Amino acid sequence: MGKEFLPILAKGEEYIEVEKPRNGAPTDESKLPKFQDAKENLIQQIDTTRSLIKNIPDELRVSDIILSMDLLPGYYAKSYYPTNLLRYSGVQDVGSKNTPVRIKDEKNKEHFTMVKTVFIRASDDELEYFSDYLKSSSEYKKGFISDLRRIEKFTIPNNSNIIERFPETWDFGRVEFILHPFGETEPEVIEKFFTLMKGMDVEISKVKYKSYYPGPTFFSVKCAREQLIKLLKYNPIRAAHPLEFRAMQNFSRTLSTFSLPKPSEGNIKSKIIVGMFDGGVDDSNSLLKGYVIEKDPIGSLSIDDYLEHGTAVAGTLLYGNLQKYSDKDVLPIPAVIVDSYRVLPPSDPMDIDLYEAIDVIEEIVPKRPDIKVYNLSMGPYGPIEDEVSRFTYALDSLSGEGERLFCVAVGNDGDLPDEQSRRIQAPSDTVNGLGVGAFTWGEKDNIERAPYSCIGEGREGCKIKPDIVAFGGSSKHPFHLVGMKGGRKLLSQGTSFSTPLVTSKVAELIGRCNVADPLVARALIVHSAKHPDSIHDKYLGYGAIPDSLEEILGCEENRVTILYKQRMLPTRFAKVPIPFIGNIQNSSSVEISWTIAIATKLNPNHTGDYTNHCIEDTFYPSAYRYEFQSPDKKRKVLRNLILDKEEINQLVSEGWIQSKNPKSESGNQYQTEDERRANFKWDTIAKKSKTMRWSSLESPYIVLHAMERNNPQDMEFINYAIAVTVHYKKYAGNAYEETVKQYSKLEASRISSINDIMVKVAR
Repeated sequence: MGKEFLPILAKGEEYIEVEKPRNGAPTDESKLPKFQDAKENLIQQIDTTRSLIKNIPDELRVSDIILSMDLLPGYYAKSYYPTNLLRYSGVQDVGSKNTPVRIKDEKNKEHFTMVKTVFIRASDDELEYFSDYLKSSSEYKKGFISDLRRIEKFTIPNNSNIIERFPETWDFGRVEFILHPFGETEPEVIEKFFTLMKGMDVEISKVKYKSYYPGPTFFSVKCAREQLIKLLKYNPIRAAHPLEFRAMQNFSRTLSTFSLPKPSEGNIKSKIIVGMFDGGVDDSNSLLKGYVIEKDPIGSLSIDDYLEHGTAVAGTLLYGNLQKYSDKDVLPIPAVIVDSYRVLPPSDPMDIDLYEAIDVIEEIVPKRPDIKVYNLSMGPYGPIEDEVSRFTYALDSLSGEGERLFCVAVGNDGDLPDEQSRRIQAPSDTVNGLGVGAFTWGEKDNIERAPYSCIGEGREGCKIKPDIVAFGGSSKHPFHLVGMKGGRKLLSQGTSFSTPLVTSKVAELIGRCNVADPLVARALIVHSAKHPDSIHDKYLGYGAIPDSLEEILGCEENRVTILYKQRMLPTRFAKVPIPFIGNIQNSSSVEISWTIAIATKLNPNHTGDYTNHCIEDTFYPSAYRYEFQSPDKKRKVLRNLILDKEEINQLVSEGWIQSKNPKSESGNQYQTEDERRANFKWDTIAKKSKTMRWSSLESPYIVLHAMERNNPQDMEFINYAIAVTVHYKKYAGNAYEETVKQYSKLEASRISSINDIMVKVAR
């Protein structure tokens, strides 16, 4: 680090205060059907459903039946979930999903909203009790009445339309089945499913499954289309999709005529470890030797294609793109070392079943608390769907508290003809990790999405996908890689290689910055990413990562970044003051940008509400500027509590009402759930900015509101990290120095040099 390097400031959490709660949006039930009409409709549907259940063959059901209950369109927010109805009905809630629909408003204008389908599990006796309870003349609770008025449809789910998710050309292959949770009767569900498959001549030895009780059970089954159609009739099934793997994300490469550079020299290596799950490495390669530890948890015979891919990925983790090195150059000592876990090919190389790889990941990762960052440049083929795959859920579960970070390639099918097929691939839809896309250079050396790089959006909980992009190569600008044979560079392209560029940088960031952990690193990586259009989109996400670590961890004299690390309970509010220098002469504008990253537990039973937690943020540019409303409520004025004190006293004496909170830049109007989700309310990353006149900012702050859904009775702390940057544009003074003076609790982060992270080794 040079003398002029100004490290980011930490300990911002020392200034966080408890904030008074805000009122939620009022509910409007005037458009709902009358209770008596809704009750009679539900009774009729329950009785009809009970009759239909009797026609289900015994081999296609268990003692309890899965049923579905649709709410009216638009009533899919957390506050509308029929918790009270379920509590008094005697049935078991087993999950939900949201389905987009097009409706017309009062002005006959069409727009999209969601229909929430709630899945329940019930025996015939429980359904009879539910029906009798509705037919009784009991005095129902207010919450029960409201819930019932929102119910539109009660029936048995129709799984036959799941086959539409399979291409017409699909005749045979692996399928991932997702079964609803069944609690204590889960063994019966699994046993009957195996019996059903045996009766259809499915090869049982090829079947694998994993239960995530009290979550769903995932099955990997090799079957034909005719068998699939019959299996989908099994009532406990919630969803199914093809489970296909294509050789290491379409790994195409060319052995160039360029010689590889010389191996690094010296008897030291980094103590920062990156984990890698891939096809193994050629650990005898002189460029990898001493820096990559090869482990073989599967024990199958290695295959050259997979080894070549893994070797190229490992080389990228160590050295990045080798284009800048000639055969005369000696490579630098890498900033990280690599623990490589070979998970491909599986024990049966003729049947690529990623469940074996997921089993290894779930076994290895919890045992390695010393590894904070993992690279995955592999995954199943095909765009993500509404249902969460086992691969995605496994990664999210392993990082639900922000204790580690998975960097995952989004896939290389971004050049397919239709947009749905170009969508990102699992497990890059992880909501607690980073999905990494690829860019290449345009004709004017500008950043462009590499044509092959898959696009967003992601799933509910992390819609902005890819999260970020890095250089991945292209036909005109190939990525230079470590090859296995001949001492020549391998030329290729793909998100398989943009991803390790990010992974290595994240690991180095954590290893060299004393205040950085995986959650802080995720916030900083997104915060520092730059989009060529200064936006975020489904092509480049939040943009490209900076070239150097110093750009991520450094400040400038007029551009100051502050870190906050904290946790909070759901339903609570926190005030996050922004260190702002208000006593300087600055006539130009100030840009305040902030990025919030949270780690969340998941609920795969509720795919439309997959993330259990979120933190809403509201920006207040001035702590003193309030709205005052006239007694007749026809006029509003904005006044400053300090500068306009006398006028305010006069207004109050005349009956004007002061707002409860200062005027927010985000707006004080209530938002509908559609509007909130369109603004990525439940996403685990939020990146925003406001540019205002310096004179308009007075002790600015952000109010955070922590929220939880799915398990409101079992509240857990939410871990979060915030990066805030205050850019005093055109200011010639030293705002960094002034910030440190005025906010004495802040501490400059300590950034270790490369030498500090090295240890001596015997060579």
